[in-house]
Amino acid sequence: MTAHLGVDYRMPTPLHVPLLLEGWLDRREGRKIYARATLHAEGELTAEASGLFIAFDREKFTALLESRNKDR
Repeated sequence: MTAHLGVDYRMPTPLHVPLLLEGWLDRREGRKIYARATLHAEGELTAEASGLFIAFDREKFTALLESRNKDR
């Protein structure tokens, strides 16, 4: 689940040129996952992003979905 997503636009990103988008996991603290990304056009940084995502326990999430489907 996305808890926070932010983008900092450093300069306009040109059209019709190859873009390099790189993303990586910055760190993990329990269920919190911090990620970052950069966007480059023609060697110039045009945007940076950061996000905080919350990991779900797969079994609990599946049980929640199943219980919701039973109520319908």
